Amino acid sequence: MKRSRGLALATVLVLLSAACGRSGSPPQTASSASSSAPSAGTSQSRLDSGAFGDLTKVCSSADANGQKASGATARGVTDSEIHVGTVTDKGSDIRAGLDKEMFDSAVAFTSWCNQHGGILGRKLVLDDLDAKLFSYNDVITKACNGDFSLVGGGAVFDDGDNGQRVQCGLPNIAGFVTSATARRADLLVQPVPNPVDKLPIGGYLAVDRIAPGALQHYGVLTGNVTTTQQARDQNIEGVEKAGGTAVYNAEFNVVSGESNWAPFIDDMKSKGVRAFEIVSDPGFLQQIQAAMVTANFFPDVTIVNTNFYDSKFAQEGGANAKNTYIRSIFFPLELKDENAATADYLAMMQQFNPSGKVAQLGLQGMSAWLLFAQAATACGSQLTPQCLLDKSKVSTWTGGGLHAPTGPGTNSPSSCFLLMTLAGTKFVYDEKDTQPNQGKFNCSDANVVTLTKSVPK
Repeated sequence: MKRSRGLALATVLVLLSAACGRSGSPPQTASSASSSAPSAGTSQSRLDSGAFGDLTKVCSSADANGQKASGATARGVTDSEIHVGTVTDKGSDIRAGLDKEMFDSAVAFTSWCNQHGGILGRKLVLDDLDAKLFSYNDVITKACNGDFSLVGGGAVFDDGDNGQRVQCGLPNIAGFVTSATARRADLLVQPVPNPVDKLPIGGYLAVDRIAPGALQHYGVLTGNVTTTQQARDQNIEGVEKAGGTAVYNAEFNVVSGESNWAPFIDDMKSKGVRAFEIVSDPGFLQQIQAAMVTANFFPDVTIVNTNFYDSKFAQEGGANAKNTYIRSIFFPLELKDENAATADYLAMMQQFNPSGKVAQLGLQGMSAWLLFAQAATACGSQLTPQCLLDKSKVSTWTGGGLHAPTGPGTNSPSSCFLLMTLAGTKFVYDEKDTQPNQGKFNCSDANVVTLTKSVPK
């Protein structure tokens, strides 16, 4: 059992760190790529009118002509209801509360949406599909027996149903997908795409702005299991395509951890590492950076994914997080007063699920719910799985302004990013090194590359 628990934890690390846009728990503080003041009115007035961010009408009791949707058009759909499910692993006894923020967002969204009439008069009925890490097949069986669609969730072992979701015709407007099998699966739309063959590299390109020449001395550390190794290999190829060179590549024991990080630090120092990345969770980086303090050695840049945008990491490890930068496609929570959608997410959570967890995966789940609502409304009385998927495959999507533009229709990740860094125990937006050209974001086709040699089989 110890081995399976360690493997599960290792996979969780990849879930939280392998792709841009995924995240752990950012600071619990209270559209488009542009940064602008919130649109006319307040969050309360927008939410009270059924609007969210720059989406003027998300939920309503009828269309512009006063017509309600009707008909039992698919499994889980009646004249008055649409049954939908959100998958998480929040009941895991290994990582209690894993992805709970996604279900918390689902509770808030469906409650708010139903208050405004649901989807053209059909109320949303939310099913809690808690896979608890190892019960993914069971929750998919449950969903296949009664749900119209999965929305706004994600699970670590999302290939554990052996294709049952697709076989039963169950769409997934996903919060995230993890395994290569799930990322390639049919009946899937990702509002924040994580394709197997494309990688955002804007953060790597920024490294040489922060410390010229540092990317030529890149080092990466990861857990010693296949899933983390695959993520590591893709990062190395991304660094190479950004003009860098990997001079250090090591693995640590992700099952039992390491009692002494000094040999890793000494090896990095001897190899001349100037730009460092770890494919893990914030807890391991905290340990490594504490060891760096002892060794009096810090790379010029530590560049990590969005899961390090974590209040616990900032509070417990911020003092040692020297030269640490976090890449993200989401508008910072700290700047909520400058962005309507961010303010609306926080206001919705406060009003409709005040005990719910506020975190970036919650934002990602909210983006999925907004896309689902827009697509289901467009389908109206012809709401079927195929119509939902077709209407969800929009060319450009920002979640009403929650994040930089993505391409759900082409499964394309965002070509925009921004950098956050730490000032003591607080996260701050790094405008100088982001070099924004669209609001708070740096946007360029050069920020995404196509992978070849590191694509998972």
